[in-house]
Amino acid sequence: MPKRLSVFIFLTLISLVFSFNVTADDTTHRASIEKLLVLMNQDQLMEQMFPQIKQMLAQQFEQTDLTAEQSRLMENFFDKIFNVMKEEMSWDKMKDDFIQLYMSVYTEAEVNELISFYESPIGRKTLEKMPLLMEKSMSISQKYTMNMMPKIQEITMEMMNEIQKTTEEK
Repeated sequence: MPKRLSVFIFLTLISLVFSFNVTADDTTHRASIEKLLVLMNQDQLMEQMFPQIKQMLAQQFEQTDLTAEQSRLMENFFDKIFNVMKEEMSWDKMKDDFIQLYMSVYTEAEVNELISFYESPIGRKTLEKMPLLMEKSMSISQKYTMNMMPKIQEITMEMMNEIQKTTEEK
């Protein structure tokens, strides 16, 4: 066998061995992340997000001067919007992106440490309390959002007036 051919075969075999190891590592890394996401109830957290957002928006619109008919129309359109959101942002569609995200941030060893934590009593308690913490966090954020809305509206009106002035000057 010519020397070039044997070098080529050797290099090909070496690259196959190394690529197999990378693929095997990626497979176990991916499996660890999938286990972590299951432990973290990521699919349920995604599902819980939609009603919370819907409630927050509904509360904002309750403070507007809409007629009963306008409120009903608004509610129907929100239902349509949230149905699209649920479909387009379903866990099944987003799962691979989350796995890739976690793979880019955490090593397999780190993921395994997180799994150990979430399997521990304090980790399970953290997961159990996470929806409540998220809900309360959203309430806190909403409170501050509602407090700043009049200021933002005032700045927006000021901006619109300034824009209108520049249009009139031309």
